[in-house]
Amino acid sequence: MAEQQLTLLIPLSASTSLSHPDCHPEALVYADVTTLYSTGKDPALICTAINEDLLIAAKWADMHALLCKQNSNMFISPFSRTTITPPPITFAGSTLKLSHEHRRLGFIPDSALRIHAHVNELTRKGATEVFLLQWLSFKVRHRDLPLKIYKMFVRPHLEYASPAWAVLTAT
Repeated sequence: MAEQQLTLLIPLSASTSLSHPDCHPEALVYADVTTLYSTGKDPALICTAINEDLLIAAKWADMHALLCKQNSNMFISPFSRTTITPPPITFAGSTLKLSHEHRRLGFIPDSALRIHAHVNELTRKGATEVFLLQWLSFKVRHRDLPLKIYKMFVRPHLEYASPAWAVLTAT
């Protein structure tokens, strides 16, 4: 089952402030999406403010039956057809933006990719090859040539697609 993944983008600039009034934005430096380093001020206040904001996100994830990936800023929904609209979550004085795609090692998976589109393309291609083979069998006098064409082009395609077709045709 495909998982719907949501990425929370956490904006931090010099003008934003954490939710706690005594925290200062210059006390944080982001190394990546999972690590926070304190560079000054009171680390206890910084950690408290961050934990308060992250608890809001964790409670929301529990209410909507989402899985929260450890050491990441991503929520995963095990329901592929469910549209997830999170409530506005404020972090560092800014509202978090919602993204339906994420980047992993330079690859961005597209939510529009579906197995049915892939199977439809395989079906169309296979039907075209079978039609051309039938047409050739009427035009070519030697029966050996269509058999060779079938073995070279059509059969490998049908064998590759057969597991995908078997799932859709089984009732």
